[in-house]
Amino acid sequence: MSTRIGIPEAPAHELDLLATAEQKPRTAYVVEILWRDVRRSRQGRALKLSAGGWKAADHPELAQGGAALVERSLRPAPVRGDRDENQPDQSGPVSQP
Repeated sequence: MSTRIGIPEAPAHELDLLATAEQKPRTAYVVEILWRDVRRSRQGRALKLSAGGWKAADHPELAQGGAALVERSLRPAPVRGDRDENQPDQSGPVSQP
């Protein structure tokens, strides 16, 4: 199915320039832009519908914020034998021969 849409001359010229820069025909470029806007609109609608669905009490791991959680998860794991200076020593007493 194809639908024709009249585009005023000034925006059509701008679209031609942008499409040329992307090395695409005008129609392909405009269709890409339209789909991008449709997805953005759907996403915005979904966000509005889901407002209030998330409760902070259900996610204590985010108490210090999402960035802190991401930083902790990206931190490299300690190498065996090394210990995190913020963690208490849990190795117990060392027996001597």
